[in-house]
Amino acid sequence: MSATAQDYATRYKQAFETGTLTQGAFHTERDGRQLACALGVIGPDINDAKDCPAQIMPRWLAQMVPKFFDRQKQDAAFLWGLEFTAELARLNGSVPFSVVYDWHANVVCPLSIKKAEKRGRDPEPHKALQALHLRALDGEKISAKEWRPVLKIAFADNFAAVYADADADAYTRTYAFAYADAYADADAWNKLAVGMTECLKRVPTPEQEQS
Repeated sequence: MSATAQDYATRYKQAFETGTLTQGAFHTERDGRQLACALGVIGPDINDAKDCPAQIMPRWLAQMVPKFFDRQKQDAAFLWGLEFTAELARLNGSVPFSVVYDWHANVVCPLSIKKAEKRGRDPEPHKALQALHLRALDGEKISAKEWRPVLKIAFADNFAAVYADADADAYTRTYAFAYADAYADADAWNKLAVGMTECLKRVPTPEQEQS
């Protein structure tokens, strides 16, 4: 099994170059070849996001990868994985949770605002949610009391319950894709996936922070 994010990037690139990537299955066999998805290439024991070693990427990000990878068109997904794994290698697998706020504020919410405007709906709920994510990205601690009414307006009530305890783990399990699931087409998912990679690129390495 790949032990580091650097190993993971190497294994993904090898799978890309040898044509052994596949969508929709962690591991499968075709024409005598052993194929694997973006997470499956980590190793033969990876059959779920929870199997992803923490030193490669945090659990919340591993949970996102199958949807990013499977819901894009194949060529786009395979290319996306090259950049995604390269960024993980650059960061040594150490991805701060602030990336989630960045992704929602600068990728998901803008898409939702645009979608609302295109359909003649009020974009203000999405703008309000974007403002909260921007504040959280800036390091502000936002209480459940403040998150809940904004989420309730932007989503169905069941998604608002995620912040009942302002629990980051509950956030990652339930909310990380609650918004994004509204996008059914492959092009939208490509924007969401590429947007996540761009968020990773904005994370400085320890060396960059010291310079």
